[in-house]
Amino acid sequence: MAETVRRILDTVGIRRERFYIDWASAAEGPRFVKLLTDFMERVRALGPLGEPEGLSPEVLRFRLGAARKLCENMQFRAQYGNLAKEIKKLGDYSPENIEALVEKKLVPQIRKRIFEAEVKELLAKGPQSLEALAEATGAAEEEISGILKSLEKGKK
Repeated sequence: MAETVRRILDTVGIRRERFYIDWASAAEGPRFVKLLTDFMERVRALGPLGEPEGLSPEVLRFRLGAARKLCENMQFRAQYGNLAKEIKKLGDYSPENIEALVEKKLVPQIRKRIFEAEVKELLAKGPQSLEALAEATGAAEEEISGILKSLEKGKK
């Protein structure tokens, strides 16, 4: 679901315009070429990945690494699959419905798991203040506080 990818990009601070999905049949060669050409022009106009977003190469690598961990997480993948089944069962494939369901069912997990991966990596380097963790991840201090509490519980 494209909406899930958009929400992951939002969370790591990458512009949504860098992602585009469309459909063209094998018989629509010229349409396919136009779709690809238009998308490449838009991406070129944005500039190098991370630069217009204000992300240094190190921060970009850090955030994309956390997004990769999210996508590898089996619990998240199961939640994603369950949501796809729910949408199919409802039969409502409207962008508004999908957006609302992704917001409700996946976005909290996207944010929690991405920020948790980032916090773990930052803490592996040494103690960090709540403010420093929030600034480095882009998360709200309340989100970081909740993650720290869950990590502390996991140690016991």
